[in-house]
Amino acid sequence: MIRISTLAMALFLFVGMVEAQKPGFEAASIKPNMSGQDGGSVGPQGNRFVGTNVPLKTLIHFAFASPGRALLDAQIIGAPDWASTDRFDIQAKVEGDAPAVPVQQMRLMVQGLLEDRFQLKTHRESRVLPVYDLVLSNRGPKLSADQSPPGPSFIQFSSSGQQLAPLPRGAMRIVTGASGSTLSGNAISVSGLLTLLQGRSDRIILDKTEFTGLFDVHLEFSEPAVNSQAGESSFPSLFTAIQDVGMKLESAKAPVEVVVVDSAHRPSGN
Repeated sequence: MIRISTLAMALFLFVGMVEAQKPGFEAASIKPNMSGQDGGSVGPQGNRFVGTNVPLKTLIHFAFASPGRALLDAQIIGAPDWASTDRFDIQAKVEGDAPAVPVQQMRLMVQGLLEDRFQLKTHRESRVLPVYDLVLSNRGPKLSADQSPPGPSFIQFSSSGQQLAPLPRGAMRIVTGASGSTLSGNAISVSGLLTLLQGRSDRIILDKTEFTGLFDVHLEFSEPAVNSQAGESSFPSLFTAIQDVGMKLESAKAPVEVVVVDSAHRPSGN
């Protein structure tokens, strides 16, 4: 009986170890990028993962992001200085001929690649960090006339002067001009607006509104990257402009999951 129990336990542990292993790439190339240029790109391309002129920190951003939520700089703790300065070109191919790989599976594969080639060791923990609470001001947004479920939520980006089609329900559009930008939304939810705000924030934004209805929005706001070239704008920031729809952001602190880098090394040659 003891032998059977011991064997069963060993088999259980072995199966657990196999299941815990991350899926890997069939082949991967990592080379230093010595161009000295700014900017880069990273992400899946069909059944490949491609990074061009990207530092390790950007790769960590991609690999450890949670479904539906980006990983912010403040959530990566302990990375060495070179992880932000040394840049690399990466080509990694998935085994087989699948036309595409689900993004969360690709993230796990990139985690395994970083652990193998950069000897990256990490752990997750919770730390209290500055956040923004999205709360209602006054009575909150004015409900749209039609509260039936809209189509899929998405954001369109356009430039002033372009011919624009009517905006579908559930969608948002940002039109950028010389003096500022205009955000329009048709029957959108708070979660849709929060996604847009989160992409422009250096802190995690928590929805504290408890608002479940659909609302329309039309806001004019300034774009810092555009205004730095075109001069000062008379429009407020997007974070200030949202007060016109009955919401505001309040500074707060809250427990946030972070990725702690325990160790990392520059990759060896291919």
